Amino acid sequence: MRTLGLIFVFLGLLVLFQQFHPAFIGPLYQYAPYIKRAFWGVTFTLLGLYMLTRGALRRLILAVYLIYLLIYLVV
Repeated sequence: MRTLGLIFVFLGLLVLFQQFHPAFIGPLYQYAPYIKRAFWGVTFTLLGLYMLTRGALRRLILAVYLIYLLIYLVV
């Protein structure tokens, strides 16, 4: 639950920062269609890698997916 709370706080701060300083997310807007179209491919690939690995690599895969998910939600 704590991790989920941190994710929501980070996402909220990104959204607020985007409202007050729109140029922050500006460079990502040109890649928005590609980020949105690749969602299921990235999700299934990283889920498979997550299931096949253990330990620190698992946490790294989870972190990569969470960063991708945050970018997907903000853009």
